[in-house]
Amino acid sequence: MNNLLKVEWYKLQRNKSFWVITLTVSALSVLFHCLIITEWWMMSGTPFDAAGLGELNGLGVFTVPFIFNLIVASLAGFFISGEFSNNGIIRTQMMSGHNRSKIYLAKYLIFSFGSLMITILIPLITALIIVSAFGYAEIWSVENLQFLSRAYSLFTIQFLGYTAIIMLLSIITEESGKTILFSILLNIVMIGMQQFPSESIVGVIYNYSIFQQFSDVFTPMMLGREQIKAIVIGLWTIFVITVCGMFLFNRKEIK
Repeated sequence: MNNLLKVEWYKLQRNKSFWVITLTVSALSVLFHCLIITEWWMMSGTPFDAAGLGELNGLGVFTVPFIFNLIVASLAGFFISGEFSNNGIIRTQMMSGHNRSKIYLAKYLIFSFGSLMITILIPLITALIIVSAFGYAEIWSVENLQFLSRAYSLFTIQFLGYTAIIMLLSIITEESGKTILFSILLNIVMIGMQQFPSESIVGVIYNYSIFQQFSDVFTPMMLGREQIKAIVIGLWTIFVITVCGMFLFNRKEIK
């Protein structure tokens, strides 16, 4: 398994799309934070604003599923879907005598790590540097750091569930363009489901999905049972979707 992880990490580092996306997100993150802190771009109503951390409103852009989906789906399309030939048959060199489930798991772990680094770590580090550089270091109080630690820990669990879904889509579609397109359609469907009454079947399904948790985890005051709910939903999504992905991956033709 360690060798598989090393191979996938090496391939990710050699993937030009990964570095293009990384540099693009880094530049956008710097731009967003600078514009907001200097008040060139007024942004309000974000979870950070509600928590009294308006200086971090730039992070709100990267916590919206429809927005970060473009990052995650693009990486999946060019990194995961690139492992398939034009006719959808797994390339022989992928297998190398290894168990397919382990190969899939290694790909998922490295893909998720890359997605986390681009979508979560880079914006957070950028925020830390820029906010401190502009003289707002006092916002890093114990209370605010506890909020950020709790919120982003729970958000990361949901995010890993989302990368599992995008990984599954990339295995099903086998093409970068289709992966991005279907991920956008998925987000549109989820936005539609959000409009249903919470008492309806569709509303209940949405309320117990990671899409609802993406916003819930940034609630300034979150009860213990709500945190447990978020953890259970996130972990259950990761487990179920990953098992489904392994099943489909194992059924792919080798030639």
